[in-house]
Amino acid sequence: MIYMPHWPKLISCPLDGNAMDRVENSMRKLGNPERDMPPIVHISGTNGKGSTLAFIRYIMQAAGYRVHAYTSPHLIYFNERIVIAGKHISDNELYNLLEECRIAINDQPTTLFEAATITAFLAFARNKADITLIEVGMGGRLDATNVIENPILTIITSIALDHTEYLGPTVEIIAGEKAGIMKNSIPCVIAAQENSVMDILGFHAALKKAPLYRNGLEWNCYKENNKMIFQSSVQSIEFPLPSLTGNHQITNAGNAIAACSILSGKYGFNIHEGDIARGLQHTYWPARLEQIKTGKLISLLPNDWKLFLDGAHNNDGARILSEWVTDNFPDGIYMIFGLTRNRDVEQFLHHFKSYIKLLCAVCVQSELNANNAVLIKEIANKIGINAFACESISDSISNHILKITNQNVKTILICGSLFLARDLAIENGTSAQMS
Repeated sequence: MIYMPHWPKLISCPLDGNAMDRVENSMRKLGNPERDMPPIVHISGTNGKGSTLAFIRYIMQAAGYRVHAYTSPHLIYFNERIVIAGKHISDNELYNLLEECRIAINDQPTTLFEAATITAFLAFARNKADITLIEVGMGGRLDATNVIENPILTIITSIALDHTEYLGPTVEIIAGEKAGIMKNSIPCVIAAQENSVMDILGFHAALKKAPLYRNGLEWNCYKENNKMIFQSSVQSIEFPLPSLTGNHQITNAGNAIAACSILSGKYGFNIHEGDIARGLQHTYWPARLEQIKTGKLISLLPNDWKLFLDGAHNNDGARILSEWVTDNFPDGIYMIFGLTRNRDVEQFLHHFKSYIKLLCAVCVQSELNANNAVLIKEIANKIGINAFACESISDSISNHILKITNQNVKTILICGSLFLARDLAIENGTSAQMS
């Protein structure tokens, strides 16, 4: 596991008016590596950014291309954020690049995300690949990744209320921030949005003369008879369902297919339908409705029980996740739940109120800003959910869930924070897949 070299001026403000100036200044000191990276696809949005990126990555790899990728946050190891030609960056290379960036930046105040972004861009500029996939950290207009001047494609996934203290109080204002990644005359793939959001994105695209490829207008993607159908103005293609579970992943897979059609048609990447099918079926993106099948905790469960982990952490994510619960587990679930302090616990849990047979509230150990388990339990009790405050995931399973005698409910869902993935890996004796 890599430890970051000591950065004396590491600051905690994730987004402010000076962020771009800080990153641009740092890039200049390092020779502007953002200008030397392989062709760039830049991805913004609220939910679905990482899954869309993962689908594109695996499709491109199935087509034989070398792919750089930058995502956040990491679940277990910092290295997960930086994928170089299909592999997570090594500890040695990551440490050396971090140290090089620290020395070059010197005493300039820098956030952790900015430091990671600068390091990733330096790594991508120095290693060969055919394409670079970049996920924003937050927003778009003021995001550290938006020093990118010349992407070949931008993508905006589903937009919802999130990080309102930084991005604004309405989805329309947030959409304006997300639209900040659009570039002059560069095509932009857009996921299905509320009409008001789509109008805002269309306005910003018009200002930049950016051609739009919108879900529901220029293309559509839906599930039919256990298959996935992608339609555009010129064709309708049937694909197998993607490896990532949930109806929302059909939309994210559609984003990826739409993006690959532009990469193939406009930029000459050689991507065939078979490559898309193989990529969709082999995409791995942890903590997105991931069924945990091995480890210490699984050994505690009866053979016919299931344990799922999902990183849903905002209201829109909770809504989507609750739809999956409704479709698949109408008899209910047991939930192990932890949330960041600035999130609305009551709003999140209301989506699951009819299905939670027992809620085990935990304080997320891997998150410094985690909510108190007792407070979560009290809020859950207030809205009519049977809940306990528990010390850990294993305590939740061993001392609470397994002591309930409900023959119909055999599913445990861990959710509320992506950082629960690290807690689970530690308690379960497993680690994240590293490629």
